[in-house]
Formats: sequence, C-alpha cells, structure tokens
Amino acid sequence: MRSCARNTRTTFNLLFLFLFASQFALAQQIYTIDDPEDIRGLSATLVPGDIVELKDGVYNNSGRMRFGANGTKDNPIIFRAQTPGGVTFTNGARLSISGDYVVVDGFYWKGGYGASAVIEFRDSGDVAYHSTIQNCAMDGLIVDPSDEVVGQSKKHNWIKLYGNYNSVINCSFMNKKNAGALILVELYYNITPDGGITNTQCDEVGHTISNNYFYNFEKIDPTLTNAGDSETIRIGVSGGQMVNANCVVNNNYFVKSDGENEIITNKSKGNSYINNTFRECRGSLVLRHGSNATVDGNFFLGNNVEGTGGIRIVDSDHSITNNYIQDCVTTIDQAKWNNGITFIGGEKSSIDDCMSTSSSSDYQESKDITLSNNTIVNTNAPLFYNIDKGDGAVTGTMANNLIYFSSGNINKTDVIVGETATAFSEIGQSLMYSGNVYAGTDLGESDANTGNGFSLESGITATPDGEIFTFSGATGKGADMGAYEPATDAKVGFGIGACFLNSAGTKIINGDCNIVIQESLLVSTLPSFTYDAGNNTVDVTANVSWTAASNDSWVTIDTNAGSGDATVLVTVTKNTSSVSRTGTVTFTQDPGGDDIVRTLTINQEAPSPTDLATLINDQGNGTDGVTVHSFSMEQVTSTKSNYAVNVLDKDQGTNWSSDGTTGGDSFIIIDLGAYYDLEIIDFASTNGKTYDFQLRVSNTGVADGDFTDPFGTGNLISSNDNTFKSFVLPSVANGVRFVKILGFGQPNGGGSDWTSITELEFYGDFNASLSTEEQIFSKQLKMYPVPAKEVLNINTKDVVVNNVSVYGLDGRLVLNKSVGNSNAGITLNTSSLSNGTYVIRFTNTNGLNESRMIVVSH
Repeated sequence: MRSCARNTRTTFNLLFLFLFASQFALAQQIYTIDDPEDIRGLSATLVPGDIVELKDGVYNNSGRMRFGANGTKDNPIIFRAQTPGGVTFTNGARLSISGDYVVVDGFYWKGGYGASAVIEFRDSGDVAYHSTIQNCAMDGLIVDPSDEVVGQSKKHNWIKLYGNYNSVINCSFMNKKNAGALILVELYYNITPDGGITNTQCDEVGHTISNNYFYNFEKIDPTLTNAGDSETIRIGVSGGQMVNANCVVNNNYFVKSDGENEIITNKSKGNSYINNTFRECRGSLVLRHGSNATVDGNFFLGNNVEGTGGIRIVDSDHSITNNYIQDCVTTIDQAKWNNGITFIGGEKSSIDDCMSTSSSSDYQESKDITLSNNTIVNTNAPLFYNIDKGDGAVTGTMANNLIYFSSGNINKTDVIVGETATAFSEIGQSLMYSGNVYAGTDLGESDANTGNGFSLESGITATPDGEIFTFSGATGKGADMGAYEPATDAKVGFGIGACFLNSAGTKIINGDCNIVIQESLLVSTLPSFTYDAGNNTVDVTANVSWTAASNDSWVTIDTNAGSGDATVLVTVTKNTSSVSRTGTVTFTQDPGGDDIVRTLTINQEAPSPTDLATLINDQGNGTDGVTVHSFSMEQVTSTKSNYAVNVLDKDQGTNWSSDGTTGGDSFIIIDLGAYYDLEIIDFASTNGKTYDFQLRVSNTGVADGDFTDPFGTGNLISSNDNTFKSFVLPSVANGVRFVKILGFGQPNGGGSDWTSITELEFYGDFNASLSTEEQIFSKQLKMYPVPAKEVLNINTKDVVVNNVSVYGLDGRLVLNKSVGNSNAGITLNTSSLSNGTYVIRFTNTNGLNESRMIVVSH
C-alpha cells in the first residue's frame, strides 16, 4: 500500500516550488555575485527568502561551489543564474548543496572534466533536506582522460542525492559518456551504520525526480570494469534494499538512455515510477531490489531499435499497471533481460522489514506481484520468463492485460516466451492469470497452464493515434493512460527539461521556465475477488479533486469524492451465478482541469459447483451416515492397504483400488444413509492417472436393475492430479439413497484395468419426506471439532435430544449428560477423558438413538 503522507508531501513540494522558486515574489534581499565560489562565504549570512544571483557569463572554474543555508517551506533560499541558462560552467565546476529549503536554479554545465560526483546534496557530513535543483542543464561532461585506467570506465556521477525530500525538477542531462549512474540516490546515511547509531532505515527518504530530460547516455562497453553501474537513475544500493525510500520518479523523458541495460534501477522500498516516457532506450526499467514499487502510466517506445525493453521484475509486492510498451525488441544481446515484461525467478526471500540488518546482492523471488491493465504492442517476447538467477515461482495476479501484434509485424513472437522450454512451467504457473487478451499471435502455452487466464480476441481493433494505438473490442483491457501522452522532443524546454535548451541541446529563448505541476489522478488495482462477499482497498494518488461512482449494483465504495490522496474501500456482494463477472468504478477529475478519467476494473470469480451446495459426507469415516455398502474387490496385500473405506476417510493420501479383470468391471456402492436430492458427485483419483468410469443412482435398492445413469452419455473421465473433479448431474436426482461407481481402468489404451479412487464426496439436500424419523434424527446431528479437545460441540439442528452418553471401546460408560429434551446446541466437556477413541450415543424420548465414533486428543 502506498503512503498517503508521502504523496501529499510530493505534491506540496512541487506546489511551493511553483509559487516561490519561479516567481520569487517573497524575496527578502537579492545578492549579486560574479565568482561562483563566493556563494560559500555568503551562505552563512542568508536568511529565508533571500536570493543569490550569479551574473551571466562563461565560467571556467573547476573548484567547488558550496551552497549551504536554511530557508523555510514558505521562503526558500535561492541560488540562481541571472537569467535561465545565462551562466555556463565549462570545466566541470562542482556544487555541494546542504541545509533546509534551498533552491538551485538556471545553471548550465557544458562540457569539461567532471569530478566523480559533480553535484551533491551534501557538503561533507552536512546533507540537504527539502531542497531542489531546477531548470539546470548538464551536457557532455567527461572524466579527465588522464584519470582513465586501461580496462575500466571510471565512475562519474552527475548528481548524488543525499538527505530527505530533495528534488531534481525540469533539468536536462545530455551526452554522458562515462560509467556511473547519472542520478544516484545515495542511501549511505539511511543504512544502519556500525557502532550502534540509531537505525534510520524506516525513515522516509522521499526524493522527487520529475519533468527532466535525459538524452544520449552512450552505451558503456560491457567488457570494461564499472560498466554495470551505468544506470540513468539508480535509487539505492543492494545493501540498502530494506530502506523505506518512497521516492517518486515521474513525468521524465528518456531518449537513448543506453548506458547499460538497466535504464532505471530500483534498489530500495516503496518507490514510484509514474508517467515517464522511454524512447529508443536500450534497456529496461528494472525492479532489482526492494519491495512495494509502483510502476504506473509509463510509455516504453522502442521504435524497433535492437536492445529496447520494458519492465523487469524482481522482489515482492510491486504494482505494475497502466503501462504502454510498443515496438521493443531484443534478440541479439541481453535477450533474456530486455523484453516486454520480464519475470525473474529468484532464489532469495525479500528483505521486507525496514529494521532488518540483512541484505543480499542475489536475486529475490518475485512474490505477490500485481500486473494489470498493461498494453504491449508489436513487442518481441511480450511476457518473458527468466530462470537464469533461480527458479523461485513468481506469484501474484496478472489480469486484464492486452497483447497485440499487427499483421506481419517483424517482432512477432508468442505471447509467453521462456528462457528455456520449461521456464514457464518452472516459475510462471503460480501466477493467477485472469481476463488477459491477445490478438495477432499465439499464446505459446496451453490455456490450461494459465488457468484459462488468456483469451484470443479476433474482434480487437487497433487504431493509430499519433505514434501509438488506441484499441476497441477490448473494454476494460490494457492501459488506461488518462490524459497522459508520450513525451516528444517538441516538449523539451516547454515543461520538460531546462527551459533554455531544446531536445538537441541548442539554446532557445522562448522556453517556459515555470515549474508546473502536472495534474495526476492514479488509482491502484485490485486482485480478483472470490465468489463470496468481500472487500479490499484501492489507493487514489491525486493532486486534483475527484469524484467516484460504481457502475454496478453489486459493487459499492465507501468514498465518493476527494481532493487529493485517499484510500477507498471497495465491497462486493456474493456471486451466486454460474459465471464470473466484471464491474467498474469510475474516478473522474472535477471540471476545470485536464478532465482525467480513471476506470477501476473489479473482477469476481464464479463459484465452483460445490461452493453453493451442501456436502453430505462432511465428516468422513461413516460418522456422517455415509458408508460403503459393497464393492467388487479391494487391493489388500502385505504391502498394499487400498481398502474400499478409504474413499470416505477424508484423506487423499489413501485410496481404494480394484482390478477390473477379476470377475468383471470394478464397482463400489455407497449408501448415503438417508434419502437426498443429489446434485453433484466429486471424484478424486490417484496422481498422474486418469480413469474411465460411470455413475449410477438408486432410490430403491442395490440390484443392477435399481440403478439408473443420470448422465446417459457414456464414460466419464477423472482428473489426473489427485484433485477433485466435480460431476454436476444434468438435473437434480430426487430421493437418492445409493450411488454406484463403475470403473473401467485407464482410458485410451492406458494399459491397465485397475481403477483407483482416493476420495468421493456427495452434494445435495436432505429429503425429509422420504427419510425415516430415525434417519432424520441421525442426519441432523453434527459434531465439532474433530478430534475433540477440551470441549465437543454438538449441533442438533431441529431434532430433540434428551441424553448424551459416552462409552469407552470396552463398553464402559465414562460420561453421561441429560439435556432435557433440548433442540439447541449442546456443549460436552471432554477435558476429563483420556486421549483415545470413544463411542457417543444420542437418545430421545421416542426411543430413537444414534451412535458415533469420536476421538479425543488434548
């Protein structure tokens, strides 16, 4: 679940930047300097609301600017260029930012030899809080060639974020050529240090990286040392994967961010990646370490460039929704890492506790993933299952995704692709698939292996909408992008990146330098509900006012409107139909803005045939009145104990076996003990085998002529995995007393006439009009728990009981209780009885009695 406090904080930070950093109406005093390093001496004298302006010009300084001051939320202290982009640093000038509520605005780093960290949100041990760099640009900084070492690419970070609640907004980063993350969220101070210092891992970090432009991070030669540390953005480190980072990366534009095959690397908890555009980036957004990430509303546009991908999943509890992936393809190099959606079968448990002192550089298992309403178009290997780092099964829900290939598309593959022929069966079958649709290709797996969670839809129509597609014929499927469109080069300088450069890095004078909050309304997703009534919550993350309304009578919500973030409880009624159902809740932005509309899809499963029926043999071993009447034979030897009574013992580890070659067909007759209107028979057979059989019912006797076939369709076939398979009678068989099962061995020339049944269960309603008073008395008595411990509860329903007696197996009376003609529940204290088996007898005033076996185990 996302933190409402965090999202409110992010929105507020952006708001104060717009109101104060861009307009500066509340400035106390404006200081003008002409040497960048003068900011250090001046910082100590600054008070909230002050502004320091560096005169426009080209500065060849290679030293460090130290800007440390303490503003306030309403009156930050600002260090800015005289005009946006008017100050150019040509020799890799360093900048250290520290203190509270300070803003750096409008500077341009153009070329030069940058240090290992050019801009840091700290000055030695003093870190920054609630501070911002905005409308700045960095282009072409490189490591001094004299510092390079043969065989390695020296690490070179352009921005390092320390502290809490800092922001990088509307900046342009272009033409990086050396290894090292471009923006690195450093969690050094948030990881439990040695020496017993207070653990800060559970403190929210809360940085924001928003509205930035990242262009042409050149691919680092993978044979060089440090090449694998060349992410465009990395949040955290393997050793800090348990830290509650809760950072937000949103509305950024990535173009050819190729440094390595992880464009963004997530290595901490709770981070959100929302409404970003990735264009021709040779890599993926990678959830490498850390749980509870949100990936929502992003565009991945590969433009058929080799090496482009979408999202790679490792670790647990991620929500991946409403993403649009198109024209991505990786077939030559790193093909098992960059695909549409790549599932990693890890082998280590998630380190989810923020207090943990453990960490791992290995791959965590991908558990409890929510992957819903994503659209994958013309993308090689839309769903890829990777077992390179382990074979831990991926778990969670994959629902309502749309996969589409245009006719003749060069990237066409099956929907499901594995690193090996068995990769999907090893890690993919534990995901719960439902409501996913595809067109233009094959699934690549048996529908049964996905729980019939995919359907081929020939009626899906793709309509070009600029460079992407909109789809009809698939309501409720695929990504809901709201008002968000892919970022384009034309937007750079006008709401994305620094306001004084265009997408090619050329100076412009008509850019938009205001920091504008992009309106946002996001709604998390829900896993499928079971058929029963239930509820669950969704998170609304918004910086706009909104209303919500259910579109279906069986769905209700507890919150119908909000002015920002909220948690909404969604409740569904019981599904009593025979089919699953889908409903929606519409979230609509209040008029006057971008008119964002989000649709939450609610899926509820249909009940299985037995969910709404009454189980007749609910206790087993004859204690519920259901017994074995007769059988053809049973396999009992010195090594086999395959008794007929095993079919009623509630233990699927035992079975009855009969050889049909001995004296004709195998059969077993079950006496239900009374008359029932029979609806369903559940049949479980031994694992790995299927059997042909027929069912017969009788309400008169057990002679062959007494039985009829309610199905009348010839042989039925059991399941093959020791699970129950329900056989629903075409119409209710009224007044059934006996059920006969005829077994014909394994079908299709299986080579055996043996029939094995592990368990039988029968469903239907008690027919009191045909049953005797004794049978009614017997069937109404229910006991729990079994075995009994200190107390045995007896439910008598509507029959009258006047006495309960308990006997040992030697016939000795050990407990007696008179209940005075009670037709209410009875509680019997068994705490004085020794562990063992006893006979319990119920009697009434008419002389009727019923005996049952009970087990006492304290």
